[in-house]
Parts: sequence; C-alpha cells; structure tokens
Amino acid sequence: MKRLHIISLTLVMLIGLTNTTTQAQQITDNAVFYHSIRSPWSNMLNPALFPSESGWYVTTAKTSVQLALPMSYEDFHLQYDPERGVTVLNVNTLLDQLRLNGCHFDHNSDVNLLGMGFTINDAFHVTASAGVKYLTSFTVPLGFIDLLTEGNINESHHIDFGASDIFNGQMYAYASVGAAFKLPFFPLTIGARVNVLDGLMAVSVDNLSIDLATSEDISSLRLTSDYLIHTAGIAKLSRDEINGFSFELENLKKFFPQNFGFSLDLGAKMKVNIFDISLSIVDLGPGVHWVQNPLTIVPKQQDVTITFDGIDLSSLINYGVVDTSFISRFKDSALAMIDYTTEENDYWYSVPTRMYLGASASLGKLLRAGYLFQGQWYNGWFNNHHSGSNHFACNNTFSAHFNLFNWMELSAANSFTYDGSHFTWLNPGCAVTLSPGRKMQVFVALEYLSDMRLTKAKAAHVMFGINMVGLKD
Repeated sequence: MKRLHIISLTLVMLIGLTNTTTQAQQITDNAVFYHSIRSPWSNMLNPALFPSESGWYVTTAKTSVQLALPMSYEDFHLQYDPERGVTVLNVNTLLDQLRLNGCHFDHNSDVNLLGMGFTINDAFHVTASAGVKYLTSFTVPLGFIDLLTEGNINESHHIDFGASDIFNGQMYAYASVGAAFKLPFFPLTIGARVNVLDGLMAVSVDNLSIDLATSEDISSLRLTSDYLIHTAGIAKLSRDEINGFSFELENLKKFFPQNFGFSLDLGAKMKVNIFDISLSIVDLGPGVHWVQNPLTIVPKQQDVTITFDGIDLSSLINYGVVDTSFISRFKDSALAMIDYTTEENDYWYSVPTRMYLGASASLGKLLRAGYLFQGQWYNGWFNNHHSGSNHFACNNTFSAHFNLFNWMELSAANSFTYDGSHFTWLNPGCAVTLSPGRKMQVFVALEYLSDMRLTKAKAAHVMFGINMVGLKD
C-alpha cells in the first residue's frame, strides 16, 4: 500500500509542476467501466480498448450525472434539541467548516445520443459516437466566508472577498470518430479519436474582486469592485435601462451553432500473458472556439466605488409608515457598480482533460481485476482560461469485474484520494450490466465519495442506459 501512496503522490507532484497553480479537488467517479470485460464505455475512456467479448456494439441513449459538494451531511453538525423538539444547525460551525475546506460545487451531465463500434480480424476496430455535455463549476470566495465569520466594524479594516474562476459553465455537442490497430509483431494496440465540439452556451466569471469597508458606527458602506465576465453561445445576452439583462433567442432557429472546436483522445494497451497495461489521455486540445455572440463584460472604469450612507433608524418609521427610500438609494448604488462595457472578441475555452493509467489481470472469462490511476485537469491541459489558474485532481481505483453465465457482469470499485492534506479511503462504485438474449445490454452504475460512511458522502455519479452488442461465441 505504501508503494501505491508513493506512486500516486509522485504522479500528482510531477503533473503539478506543469501548472502555474495546482489546487487539489475531488473526482466524482471511479471510471468503473475502464477494465470492464464487455462494456463499450471502456472505449470512451481509452480509444485503444474494445470490449474483449464483443465483435460489434451500438450504444443508444445513456445518461451520466455527476455532482460534487463542499460538505457532507455530517459536516453540517445538525443536533437535536429534545427540550424544544427541533433540530439545530450551528451556523458558526458551518461557516468554520467552509472556511477550512473551501466551498466548491461541481455538476456535470453527459447524454450519449448514439454510438457504434466494430472489429476487423480482431486487429483493427473503428468507433463513432455523438452526444451533449454540460459542465459547471462554482466556488464561493473564502474572503466572503471570512466576512460572515469575522465581520467588519472598523473603518480601516478592508475585506476583499473576490477570487478568480468563481463560476464557469459550458454546454456543447460532440461528434467523435476513432480507430485502433494492434501491431502485428508486438502485443501493443494503439488508438486515437478526434472529437469535434460545437458549443451551445458558455458563461464564466474569471475574476471578481470586491473590497468592502464600513465606518465605525456602520452608517456608511463603501464597495470597490472589479470584474471580468465572458459569455457566448446561441442566445445573445443584452441589457437595457428598463428591463435589465435578457437573452435574445432568435439564434435558436439555427440548426448548427458556429462555435466549433476539437479535442483528441490518445490511448495504448499492451497485453502480457494475463495482464493488460494501458494508458490514455482524453480531451486533449484547445476545446471550444466561441465566436457566436461573444461578450467580454468589464466595468466602465477600473475600481468602481460606491457609497451607501446606511439607514436612519430614527426616521425609519414615522406614524406607522416605513420609509423605504433607502432601498432605492442602495439599488441605484449597486447598479452603478455593475454598469459595464462590453468587448466582442472570440475566444477559446478548454474542456477538462483526463488521464488514465491502468493495469488489469484476467482469469479466463470469469474475472478481471485491475488498478487505475485517474487524473483530471479541470481547466484543460492547455489551460486557455483567462484567469490563468488550473485545478488538478486524482483517484487511485481498484476494481473487479465478474462475468456470470454470459448474461450478467457485476463490477465493483473503490478509490482512495488525496486532497493535499489527507486521504479519503472509501469511495465505492458499483455497476450491473444485464445482457438478455446476448444482444441487448441494460446497465446502471452508482459511485460516491464517502470517507467510510454514507453520511460523509460529498460527491455522487449515476449512469444508466441501453446498448446493443454482438458477443463472440
């Protein structure tokens, strides 16, 4: 086990040296189908892999949803008060936890529309697929949590609760074509795949800096702001003085958006007796080129400052009537802070790049066991984000796949992760693949990040769908 720790940490350090900023995060899935005996989804993780018991396959509708949260249920420290008969949440404890661990959310969805693959003479296989992906990431700045926990009552005390990469989201369609070839004089299979990407929507808050200061008696509030926001896609963002922000949807009539891009998948597999050793890089490339309705939103002038004089409590209520003029004053001041200019410039935005390094052993057609190192650059290998930061995460996964009577495959996996300070040991995943009639596949997979107890789960991944396969006799 110590050797695996050393290998994992060494890989993380070597990869971290290639990035300007490396922040440990979690991967929400164990890639449970990577070493699968018959699942076509192994090819999506490595173009050199093809189901060993299949001569052809057709993938139909598949849905994959991933969600990562900054805290688990136990981290909320909910306590039952028997005297009042209620459950109590200690807000200070909650904020302290967020301040210690950070507050980051991830949500990814992948809908596979159609795919296919077939082999020729057991030495050459071709694959194709198409689908839609939706990726979002949101981080609450730690400075904002500091503001809630520490307060700000001194005129000379300023709190900057800004950050970079606060939010980014992309939705894009993809079409992929790949092939792999087994070398005739060496037990090595090499594969490659080209992914053509077509962007539907992109929004990113690459920089947001807000400096807050109040006078000693909290009668005056000063905000200094600077921000950088990028948007693009088939719906155009616009703003007027009356209705505020809105999306113009006339471009939805176009069948193909104009935001094309690409990425590459590279893979290799070497077979030595009962062992398979494999390596792949998935979604390597610049990502999506956003040329349709691009907007770069920045303040009209740097360091926009507004002042709000507060509320005069002595005149707030007069003869039963509440003076609400302070609301309009605060609204006018806040809108002045977000008054912006836009620059329409096309830009590239990368998609997450993943790396897989695995080894497995097959005991006939009954059992395959394997180990997998899975790494992910959340901002892509080339990191063409405007903020210049990147995030890397990794999993170390052990898996086992059981083939029962050629009509069922049971898959079980467990990962351990390292977030820069401690290991998480229990991150289980499981999958069931049924093959009624030996032509149809019905599968479902469930994984979560737990740390020994289900109530400690902070991430989950659910995947299900139907395939058609041609199993070899």
